[in-house]
Amino acid sequence: MRVMLAPIGGFIGAVFGGILWAKYIQLTGNTAGFIAIAIGVLTGIGMLLTGSRAIDPDDQRHWIILSIGAAVFALVGIAIGKYLDVRWNAITLIAEQLVINEPLLSEEAATSMAETQYSGASKWELMRPRMDVFDIFFSAVAVFAASFITSNKRVRKYFTKTD
Repeated sequence: MRVMLAPIGGFIGAVFGGILWAKYIQLTGNTAGFIAIAIGVLTGIGMLLTGSRAIDPDDQRHWIILSIGAAVFALVGIAIGKYLDVRWNAITLIAEQLVINEPLLSEEAATSMAETQYSGASKWELMRPRMDVFDIFFSAVAVFAASFITSNKRVRKYFTKTD
């Protein structure tokens, strides 16, 4: 039963990393794709923290499964970060673009129009322009980092419970 609890730390790390990334984007306006790597690291460390208490350090089969789970959770964390970025920032960005395109438009009118556009568009349509090739690269590095941290015996020994 304890083995079933092992992935919880990875999921928590992924969600926490995704929320922090979206908050960073909201505060700075910079999408900073390299932060996806931090999501992978948080996911891998979270998986180790809970997995080391539930799984024998020498049970390679379970650790491989956990490393695959960490990779999946890293992608989930990145998706959460991208989704929350759009959720929290899209109206402001659409309004700013409207004001740039129509200089005579007031901020209130632009915000009202942006809210209408936001409610009519799917989140995926709003996420696509905020992604680029580097996001794929940083996502791949994040997946590798999460998997490597979880599966590496040297890293694992620092988190393993010793009696």
